[in-house]
Amino acid sequence: METYGDLKQTIKAIGLKQKGKAIGNLAIDVALDMIPGVGLAKTTFDFIEAAFNKPDTKKTNSWLDKLDVDDDMSSIVDDTVENGFLKMIAKTIDSEPDDKPLESDFNMNQRMVDYLKQNYGGRTIIGIKEMEDNNTIQRMKELAGVQNKETPAITNIDKDLSDRSSDFKQINTKQRLIEFLDKMVEQLDPKFRDSPPFNQGIREFFTKHK
Repeated sequence: METYGDLKQTIKAIGLKQKGKAIGNLAIDVALDMIPGVGLAKTTFDFIEAAFNKPDTKKTNSWLDKLDVDDDMSSIVDDTVENGFLKMIAKTIDSEPDDKPLESDFNMNQRMVDYLKQNYGGRTIIGIKEMEDNNTIQRMKELAGVQNKETPAITNIDKDLSDRSSDFKQINTKQRLIEFLDKMVEQLDPKFRDSPPFNQGIREFFTKHK
């Protein structure tokens, strides 16, 4: 598999379950066996989603392995964000010329980092085991605020709140405060809201401000 045309042929062959067929160094049977759920793929997006979530221990020993990411990615990135990223990758692959060579340095993890940086401001991810390039790791740490020990999410929210200071002066009754806090909590990760650290944080907050 050397070009985007080869990749598109592979996606089509897998969708048609053309067992026994090989494209480059990839046997379609191997892809069907090593990428869970890929046999159900009917579109480029379906294919990319299956390859994206492939367990790290399963290898096709082909360029398709570059579409895989760290196994903890889905637990870090919100499903909606992940879905948007995969749609972008699928659209990019479909639009590439068939004769364009597949990049030997293609890195799905780096593509995700760049996507987050471009579309979600200070949000990013760190600790991806499959990324070995020191410059990339350093860049991710900087994006995550590790260098200055700041939390981008908190810094960004604090700036937004400061910019809307006049609005907050209107929160001057108990009822308005409760409504405001309810809205804030609704934006948190549902799993975190049901966790002991959340309850502990609420207790500490009210102990501090009571």
